[in-house]
Amino acid sequence: MGRSALVMWFHRAPLRLHRLGIRGLERLIGIDWIVITTRGRRSGVPREVMLDVIDHDEARDTWYVQPADGRRANWFQNLLANPTVTVEVRGRHFEATARDATGPEGADVVLRFIRTHPLYARLIVWMLRYVDSIDHPDETLRAQLTTVPVMALRPITSEDSRSR
Repeated sequence: MGRSALVMWFHRAPLRLHRLGIRGLERLIGIDWIVITTRGRRSGVPREVMLDVIDHDEARDTWYVQPADGRRANWFQNLLANPTVTVEVRGRHFEATARDATGPEGADVVLRFIRTHPLYARLIVWMLRYVDSIDHPDETLRAQLTTVPVMALRPITSEDSRSR
């Protein structure tokens, strides 16, 4: 198995376990996993992916995720083409609207995740290489993180549906 196949298997393992009914493993590392179902931007076929939740703004009920493959990640491209998504997180299932939160908002979210989960963040930074190290002052990291892609997912409410 080549490196890219091994990395793909590693990224897909949590979703496979989830489908088998094995859930809650993410709690061991102190994070949430979120399953999103997008529509293929060309095919229209439903596509499922499991991601780390990097933040949840409870006041706005907004969930933040980021792609391991940057902007070229298929699910990220699918959301840019069609921002309506189905979400499963913490036992909740709902329809949501996605918006690109890359920039200052996304940088603040990722920085908060790094500072809250430093050991896990070191692993992720080592794998994804979106910054050289987390051992920089907040302002330096925040500036480096403004280009890291972040997507915000917000449940569609009945009020949202009526305003369409």
